[in-house]
Amino acid sequence: SKQKQGYQIQQAMNFGSAGHSLLLEPHKFEELYVCAPRGLKRRGKNGRKNWEEFCKLHSGKNVLAANEFERLQNILKVFQINPKIKQFWNHGETEVSIFWDDAEFGLDCKARMDWYDADSMKIVDLKFTNSIGKFSNPKLMDKHFSVQAAWYKRGVFQLTGRACDFLFVFVEKYSPHMISVIQVSEEIIRQGEQTILSEIKK
Repeated sequence: SKQKQGYQIQQAMNFGSAGHSLLLEPHKFEELYVCAPRGLKRRGKNGRKNWEEFCKLHSGKNVLAANEFERLQNILKVFQINPKIKQFWNHGETEVSIFWDDAEFGLDCKARMDWYDADSMKIVDLKFTNSIGKFSNPKLMDKHFSVQAAWYKRGVFQLTGRACDFLFVFVEKYSPHMISVIQVSEEIIRQGEQTILSEIKK
């Protein structure tokens, strides 16, 4: 049903937000999220009532179901020991906002990068997925991804005059939480740039 689909999309977005917070700004995660007691369910009349009561007790925080909270903690462990991730995360900064006055478009522009390193000139964007398999073929990078990569690269270039690499880190939501690091090809960046140009012309 449409309602169920809407709920699933919302759940996926909530999980993605929590995952970004935990992996990129772990110090903030504890201020923002709280784990519901095991056995506390949202379903059923009593379940919903008890869930809402728990939420009231922790107002100002996002409540995560116990199984989701545990999955996120497991993802963090896998993430922290991944050799490729270690290479990035030891340098650079997380959650970097950039603002530029786009000369070509005559527009004030902005972007918020998950991770950026000005020394190695790399941008990394984090994505949570049910299955990494569908991203194993970089040609299948969808339009949304190509636009995001092109836009962030554009911003950094306009601010620094330097071209940078753009990488996606895909993290599987379910055990064993596979991680895949994919550098976006020039071809995909070009596709993204074309989409941006045609959107702005509209």
